[in-house]
Amino acid sequence: MILGIFENEFVRCELDDDVPVLRHRWLAAPPGEEFKFNLKRILEEYVELKRTYTSLAWLANAELLGELDLDVEEWLVDEWERLLFDEAGVKVHAVILGASIYADYPMERFKRDAEEKYRSKNLSLGVFSNEEDAYRWIKTHQPA
Repeated sequence: MILGIFENEFVRCELDDDVPVLRHRWLAAPPGEEFKFNLKRILEEYVELKRTYTSLAWLANAELLGELDLDVEEWLVDEWERLLFDEAGVKVHAVILGASIYADYPMERFKRDAEEKYRSKNLSLGVFSNEEDAYRWIKTHQPA
């Protein structure tokens, strides 16, 4: 069942408790600080939900995200990875990308950097073009 967590003009955050996966879909390109604020809010929800759903995965739909500022791209690598993987303990992370190579580059860079940095943490990181493929992959990578 899909449960709404929160929604604003930039993002919709939901829990699919059947999988389980905390998923968010960017609805529009937010300014840099709004992007960071929303990601941190989703992270807080993840940490809270992980108490109940121990194998909770993370799914980010970035199809409508748009291009990110350079400082936000750097924040993703310098700060966000630590918050996501060290502090929150995300083990399965999937991203759905859009059609724009310029908008998708930061997400690809984030994935490559995280795979290298967190190799010893046994993370499963995937990038997809649609939700169906992302869900199929998440289900095969979640711990039993």
